[in-house]
Amino acid sequence: MPGMRLLLLSNSTNHGEGYLDHAIAAVRAFFGPRRRLAFVPFALHDQAAYTRKAQERLQREGFEVDGLTADSAGAALLEAAEGVFVGGGNTFRLLDTLQRSGLLEPLRRRVRAGLPYLGASAGTNLAAPTIRTTNDMPIVQPKGFEALGLLPFQIN
Repeated sequence: MPGMRLLLLSNSTNHGEGYLDHAIAAVRAFFGPRRRLAFVPFALHDQAAYTRKAQERLQREGFEVDGLTADSAGAALLEAAEGVFVGGGNTFRLLDTLQRSGLLEPLRRRVRAGLPYLGASAGTNLAAPTIRTTNDMPIVQPKGFEALGLLPFQIN
């Protein structure tokens, strides 16, 4: 889609390095002057701890990071964000939470309209048409496997 901006990482941590260290220069360049990021922590069970981890790392780079919540406050945060970071973990849990909260479609709409999208691992899987090629264990059952469809091909 014209106007979409995607930075898709296979992982957020390389062995022997800190969280996002291997990609931080690309992350800074990708977001440019945008500083207000919505972080989507839904792929992990402890979303509060995951959000703190992303905040601590990205604040060192000058970003303001707010954790998305699966409610109307999360929807408002998504609408106000200058960029979005969808973290890794379990792709089934991520998709299921976005579906149940009603945030999947607003996320798709905003990214297709030009909101910069950073995905890592499960967040990268979510950019594909479906999650049918993920290696993750199906720990929850989403309503369906249709993902964001930001790409015309599958990712594993």
